Amino acid sequence: MNPDSYFNVNLPSGGPSPAVQERSRITTERFVEAALELLQTSTFDELSVADLARRAERSVGTFYQRFGSKDDFLVSLLTTFMAAGQRSTERLLAEGRDEGVLTTVLSDTYTSLMRHRNLWHAALRKSAQNPGFWAQFQSAVQNRSLSLAARLGELRGRPLKPDEVYRMRIALQVFNSVINNQLMNNPGPLLLNTPEFLPTLLRVFEAVRAADLGGRGHTDT
Repeated sequence: MNPDSYFNVNLPSGGPSPAVQERSRITTERFVEAALELLQTSTFDELSVADLARRAERSVGTFYQRFGSKDDFLVSLLTTFMAAGQRSTERLLAEGRDEGVLTTVLSDTYTSLMRHRNLWHAALRKSAQNPGFWAQFQSAVQNRSLSLAARLGELRGRPLKPDEVYRMRIALQVFNSVINNQLMNNPGPLLLNTPEFLPTLLRVFEAVRAADLGGRGHTDT
């Protein structure tokens, strides 16, 4: 399986035969791939299980056997989407040779979110309805910030100080929050679909990362 694909299927050991595991993996991939295609033009609410099964060339019953519900399927989609994002981040960080790699990673994040904006919008709506929804993804979010901090430390030839990590995490929070707010509400004045959106947001990220936020001595990484 292509390691850069969106599929991150963890199969149990010592259970079903390899042939059954392979069919299970392929079925999961078919449904996830079909959903990502359909979500290019439809919202998650508009996405019917019947259309999804038809595109995946599987039955509706197979969908419910595999995922249980559409809400559970959303979690599966987000898990695989975020895993792919982490792999992309790690690849870009490994290729980066200076601190400009942060801009590269954030630009890649923005492009991916815009490509899958209907999926991400569904996640934001779910989190608005259920404040505890994001808790299951906290480790993925934390791993990303840790990867950025670790690579930046390597490029500087020393680990980042606690206040540097703190400022970077705040800058990431601002970056993500502005995108999320625009996807949900589009309030302006910085509008999502304008050419200046990403360059301006990247400058805001760097300004926050360089600011004195009173976080010296903060050790939460």
